[in-house]
Amino acid sequence: MSIRKCNNTNDFRRLAKRRLPAPLFHYIDGGADDEVTLARNTEAFDDVRLIPNGLADLDGMDCSTTVLGQKIDWPFFLSPTAMTRLFHPDGEKGVARAAATFGTMYSLSSLSTESIETIGSLTSGPKCFQIYIHKDRGMTHDFVDRCKEAKFDALCLTLDTLVAGNRERDLVTGMTVPPKLTMKSLASFAAHPAWAWRYLTSDAFELANVKRHMKGGDDLSSIIQYVNSQFDPTVTWREAEALIQQWGGPFAIKGIMSVSDAIRARDAGA
Repeated sequence: MSIRKCNNTNDFRRLAKRRLPAPLFHYIDGGADDEVTLARNTEAFDDVRLIPNGLADLDGMDCSTTVLGQKIDWPFFLSPTAMTRLFHPDGEKGVARAAATFGTMYSLSSLSTESIETIGSLTSGPKCFQIYIHKDRGMTHDFVDRCKEAKFDALCLTLDTLVAGNRERDLVTGMTVPPKLTMKSLASFAAHPAWAWRYLTSDAFELANVKRHMKGGDDLSSIIQYVNSQFDPTVTWREAEALIQQWGGPFAIKGIMSVSDAIRARDAGA
C-alpha cells in the first residue's frame, strides 16, 4: 500500500500502522487513560451535518479564509505535533513544506525536532508557534523573541498540558519512563528495517528548541520528565496576558473547554 492509494484518513492510519514499529504507531495513534477524550473528539466530527444550498452559482467558488491574520486557501490548517521525525525522516520540514504548497498554515511545536529558525527560513507560508509557559520565564520570553526574529506570524499558548498524560497504550508497548520494551515491541522494531535504516542514517534526533534545557538527552524518558519538571502548573491569566502583550501580534489559546474561559481569552487579547 502506498500514499497514492490512500483515499481517506483510515487508509493513512492503516499505512502508518504498517510502516511504523508498534510502539511508535501507538504513541501517535493513542491518547491518555481510557482515551475517552480521543473518542469524543472523533465523534464530534460525526455529529456535524453540512446542509447545502441548492441551485447556487458555483462559478468562481472561493474556499479561502483568514486565520490568525493570515489568508489561507482553504479552511484547514496543520496543528502542532511533537517529535515528528520519529515518524518520518522529513519531520517538521516535510509538513511545513506541504502546508506552504497547499496554501495553509503550519504550526510548529515547542517539542519539535527542528528549530524555530530552521522552519522560519524554510518557506514563505504562514507559520504559527505553539508555546508553553515554563517555570523559567526567561526561556518562555526567549521563545517569543526567537519567533519574532524568525518572522512567525502567530503564537499559540497551550494550557491543557500541565503534566504528561497517562498513556496506557505506552505502558503496554514499553514506551514508558524509563523505557521497558517487551519482546513483542522489540520484534516489531526488527520487523520494520526500513524505519530503522532511515532513523539511523538521518541526522541525529534532537528536540531542537529545548535541547539545551533537557537533562538526559532526547529519549522519551527525558521528554516526559521535561514536561513534568519544566511546565508551570501555577500559570494564571496574568501570565497569559503578559505573553500576549510581549508578542504583540495574532495570538491563540489552545485547550480551552468552557464558554467562560473562551470569553476571558478573547478579553485578554487572544
